[in-house]
Amino acid sequence: MDFFNSTEAIVLLIGTAILTFLLSFITAKKVKVSSAESFFVGNRGMKWGLIASSITATELWAGTILASAEGSYTYGLAGIWIYWIPTVFSYIVFAFIAKRIRKIIPNGLTIGTFVKQRFGKGAHIVYTLIALWIMILFTMLEELGGATFFSEMFNINYTAACIIIGVIFLVIYLAAGIWSATITSFVQYFLVVVFLLALVPTVFVKLGGVSEIYQMAAANLADTPEKLNPFRLDAFLDYFLVQFFSFGAIATLSNYAWQRAYAVEKKDVGKAMAWGGIGWAPLAMVSGLMGFVALALGIETSNTTSIFAIVLEEMLPVGFSIAFAIMILFAIYSTGTAYLGGMSSLIVSDLYESYTKKKISEKKSLMIVRVLSVIITILITIAVICLRDVSLLTAQLTAGAFVGAPFFPILFGLFWKKTSKQAVVVSVVVSIVLSSVFLLTGALPKWIAYMLCILVSLVLTVVISLIKPDNYNFEKMESAK
Repeated sequence: MDFFNSTEAIVLLIGTAILTFLLSFITAKKVKVSSAESFFVGNRGMKWGLIASSITATELWAGTILASAEGSYTYGLAGIWIYWIPTVFSYIVFAFIAKRIRKIIPNGLTIGTFVKQRFGKGAHIVYTLIALWIMILFTMLEELGGATFFSEMFNINYTAACIIIGVIFLVIYLAAGIWSATITSFVQYFLVVVFLLALVPTVFVKLGGVSEIYQMAAANLADTPEKLNPFRLDAFLDYFLVQFFSFGAIATLSNYAWQRAYAVEKKDVGKAMAWGGIGWAPLAMVSGLMGFVALALGIETSNTTSIFAIVLEEMLPVGFSIAFAIMILFAIYSTGTAYLGGMSSLIVSDLYESYTKKKISEKKSLMIVRVLSVIITILITIAVICLRDVSLLTAQLTAGAFVGAPFFPILFGLFWKKTSKQAVVVSVVVSIVLSSVFLLTGALPKWIAYMLCILVSLVLTVVISLIKPDNYNFEKMESAK
């Protein structure tokens, strides 16, 4: 599958990179990023529309486009609705949680700021490591999906694709921190909307409409009729519930979501979070449709991660292919910078500054952030190079194992003053250990394993807090930072 020759590929990569760099450097110059706080949360006054589109664009990563199509190709009609529901649910829930966050700890920077103030050092270290692990995993998935796709699409070496992608989103982030991620996300959002709104009617008209596509799929799926069932049981259990019991809590446990909750104007924090998630849903559904179109066309491939691109090659002129490549590049750039920002802020604010107790200048703090960003990118790129030929959808479903376990301890800690430090640490550690055992042994189906871990976390948090309750005064958080 070769959309472009090597020269065209290089021109496209360099051209989009230069455009993104210019946006970032112009942003850095205008906003005058001079401290770690402005680098992380943009002085806490961003407009809700900018933040909402940034969330939509951040969630519109390689997984949204490639893994959603892969899910529909694997599970048929059921995959079209399964992929997007858990993430939208997570942001609607987080819209209410974010209001509470800005009320009780208005000067926070990260999820760790809250956890340390509310539950102490032990819980803070546990949560920081979990949040850091989540950011690392999803940065790896972003780079994995992009490298897999572009190595095939551009006919370039997989390792080279990993390195190019890593270098580009690193430089973008180094320019202006969250401002870079937000501005590139804002631009990407409109590029993607225009492309996908044009893509669906073009494909459907070319194939004769919805009815004709369904009839084509029915003819090609005579041996696997279950792919025409939108509510097939195995898809519900092995796909939807696995997604729901992990990514149904992704916003609350993602440091980049907390950063955006602190960056937006306080009065509009709930609106920004909710519309950020809702605005992403139609784009995920449209991307998923391409997997079902592939079934209607009778496409067969062992590289299911690239099924979206294969449909484009089969159906559309080269102009659409170029537009799609540009869209994917911007998706990778914006989401990669967002995840990188989440990781660097956790390490600097929640680990280095919290536990070294060193008094450092704003200039030095900013330098540490940037050096760490370089180191993180190098390590992640090396790891992704070793993961060649791994299915993006499979990797994503597996990576969600630890996401759900800390949700209820955080929720109770925000609203219930009796939630105890001991309950939080014990419930999360036990849930993580159970998740690890279930994943490594395969003793239970993923959906049961993920559900049990969340329930164990919930029950332990409540029971231990009732036995040994705290009586926390939330007013103490107002000056925390």
